[in-house]
Amino acid sequence: MNRIFEALTVAHDAGVDKIKSLSPGWAEPTDGSDELLPAGAVPANVDVWGRLKDRSVRLPETLNWSHKKIRNCLILAFFASGLVLLGTNRAFRPRGSAFGNSQSVYGVAFEGAVHPDSEVRITAESTGTVSEIFVKVGDTVQEGQQLLRMDDREAQLTVKQAGVELEAAKTKLDKFRLRLADADARVAIAQRQEQLVPTRQWRDSPERAAAAYEQALLNYSRTKQMFDAGLIAQQELDARGTELRMAKDDLENAKKLAAVSAKLAHDQAEQANLQEKVTREELQEQLRQAEVNYERARQQADATVVRATTSGVLSEIPVHLGDRVSGGAMLARLAKLDRMIVEVPVAAQMISELKVDQAAQVGLSSLPPRELHGRIRAINPLPSQNMTHIVEVEFDNPALLLVAGQPAEIRFMRP
Repeated sequence: MNRIFEALTVAHDAGVDKIKSLSPGWAEPTDGSDELLPAGAVPANVDVWGRLKDRSVRLPETLNWSHKKIRNCLILAFFASGLVLLGTNRAFRPRGSAFGNSQSVYGVAFEGAVHPDSEVRITAESTGTVSEIFVKVGDTVQEGQQLLRMDDREAQLTVKQAGVELEAAKTKLDKFRLRLADADARVAIAQRQEQLVPTRQWRDSPERAAAAYEQALLNYSRTKQMFDAGLIAQQELDARGTELRMAKDDLENAKKLAAVSAKLAHDQAEQANLQEKVTREELQEQLRQAEVNYERARQQADATVVRATTSGVLSEIPVHLGDRVSGGAMLARLAKLDRMIVEVPVAAQMISELKVDQAAQVGLSSLPPRELHGRIRAINPLPSQNMTHIVEVEFDNPALLLVAGQPAEIRFMRP
């Protein structure tokens, strides 16, 4: 730059000397005007040429630039030329795109945007109104942390109603158990009292009928012996025979009656047991249903407090206080920033050089710029319309400093 200024100074001095040799020349006016006067109009004792040498070169009626102004203009011109050259170099720098001229994937910088490896959508379990919001976008939350609350008045009423039904079912089952225990006690007492009654006193019992039959048979045998001996008449023998037949019929009827009574008692006991079992099962089923309803109502009441299902950073809260949301509507979005993804397009003629788990260098345009180690997580086997394949490069982000959308450069490493 100094050489340029020296050359300009030499050229300026040479021009002044050439003007001195001309006659008549031009002289600078003494009144401060910009017009140049003929040399004859200037007194001979004035060093016009010295003054002209000391002053800057003037072009008539056009420019009046000093050395300093010329130097500043040259500096600006060189600076603009440098920017143009830098932009041209940047424009022609090889990038990862569908139209890259390079046939090798290595040594090429592929550009993409950073986004989280995974995001979790938290939705409303039922229709409700947003009554409180405890967090804001960008907050780091832990699993189970409260995010917002829905209006829970309806849910609390449902819980109370389910609680009343549950208590009623428990009371019914308890009363049934008390009645059953009382009936079992009465049956036990009756059975004990029945056992204390002598068997021979049972009316129409098989045992009593058998005893009467044996007695009638004995009487008939004795009467038969006396009739054979001629001691009694035929009429007496016939009477004893009739008593024997009646006693035999009574014995058979008593046995039948005892069998029928036993079967009836067994059937009645079985019926009572079955009825008892059915009633108990019905009451127990009512109790279980009441418990299920109560638990469901309690869970719905708990669901009015929306909690984080996993740890992460809140990336979106699309609702506001007072919003009425329906079941399934998104309430918040959580992003897991411990692992990030960069998706870059790679030309079809280059994709065959890459494989899953291959190492890659991730350059981040942060201040200061950083470079991280990553790996290829997935390669889309199907090209897009511009014949590029999307390659996913993942890398760790332990400091949780990266945000979605941040630009990144990917350079694939040779295996």
